Amino acid sequence: MASSYSNLHPVDQILTSLVVEAVPSDDQLIADKITENITVPERSGTLLLEETRNFMGAGAGLDLERAPGASRAVIGGFDRSSQTFKARIYAASDSIAMEDILDSQYPGSEEQRIARKVARVMKLAKEKRFADVLFDSTAFATSSPATKFDAAGGEPLTFLHELKDTVFAAAHGINPDSMILGRDVFRALARNPEIRGYVGSTGNGLAAGSRILNDEAVLSVLRDVLGIPNIHVGQARRDTAVPGATSSESYIWEGETIFMGILKGADAIVQKSGNVKGMPVAALNFEFGSMVAGQYDSLDKTRRYVYAEEVHQVKAIDSTLGHVVTNCLA
Repeated sequence: MASSYSNLHPVDQILTSLVVEAVPSDDQLIADKITENITVPERSGTLLLEETRNFMGAGAGLDLERAPGASRAVIGGFDRSSQTFKARIYAASDSIAMEDILDSQYPGSEEQRIARKVARVMKLAKEKRFADVLFDSTAFATSSPATKFDAAGGEPLTFLHELKDTVFAAAHGINPDSMILGRDVFRALARNPEIRGYVGSTGNGLAAGSRILNDEAVLSVLRDVLGIPNIHVGQARRDTAVPGATSSESYIWEGETIFMGILKGADAIVQKSGNVKGMPVAALNFEFGSMVAGQYDSLDKTRRYVYAEEVHQVKAIDSTLGHVVTNCLA
């Protein structure tokens, strides 16, 4: 009988710790911070979705008052629904010649260097999967500001404040708890007069002539005015050129786009059958296997391989619980 992959290539806990730890610029990655992470016992299963209308009252025309001896009013109901999920396997590896390990004069372990490379590839790819789901204008309602945020007269704070009301109404009276901004639009907010005006003037300790706020000041204004606790900025970049071509970098999270919606508070219940129940959220991350890493030698002992692997699926759940704003800048 053939040996399993794990027997041939055992997971290395030291390398696993290395790929999980922060490397330069990893603080820009937000994929692991923005959605609820549900650990599922099976790679595939069903998400059971409650119909919100069942809890929004009996509707117009139904009188709940009962006369003596009369039957009680019977309320209507709406069918619940479900979605299937299947966690996909994502993996990457790199290798180095045994001779290079011995001959290398660079400080540090060559295996650890490769592990960091592999980890970076894995994390950026995961970031892209989350961005593709949450910045998808086909999965959620979409709008664009009439006056761009960086144009004269642009009022992004007013626009976002009104957008919160739009999300609230579409989400059956649930306030949005999360907002994700592309870096370009976030930097434009730091220079916007409406945002700066909220902070104050020289009388409030603001430097005379200052027209740009630092990142924390902008985040503080957004949290205070909008009342949204979880605000993240997608700043990570990646090389989009094919191997061998001239490097071409771009933002993973589209720079002029904003997502506002409900991403926290899923309070999931996972059943043994693999089925999942959760509170209303716009998207969820189903995780069957967190990132692990290991190393193995080729059969002829000429190369050493380092790999990393994870099994998950990030999935849009309810289109009414999120809103995407595009083309925010002129």
